[in-house]
Amino acid sequence: MFNRLQRVWRVTAVALATLLAVAGAQAQSWRQPQEGDYARPPPRPFADPDRAARAAREATGGRVLGVQGAEQDGQPGYRVRILEQNGRVRSLHFDPASGKMQD
Repeated sequence: MFNRLQRVWRVTAVALATLLAVAGAQAQSWRQPQEGDYARPPPRPFADPDRAARAAREATGGRVLGVQGAEQDGQPGYRVRILEQNGRVRSLHFDPASGKMQD
């Protein structure tokens, strides 16, 4: 008798847990989206540091020493430090929106 009662309790507990899991999943799928549910990440410039380094290399023919995220006139971009062939080090700004290098 005790084993039978124990088995009934186990089956009941498993059935209840399954029912709660299914009901929770179904309730979640019917919920209407709320404001802020699907928050988008802040927009990123379409360029990456590698693209900024490549553009600086093509523009100057020098060696890239480093690339850092930087703003110029409130616009996000990248600061690229270049070692030119004559030994001079220059800092250029890469504008990801236009893809242009600026001194």
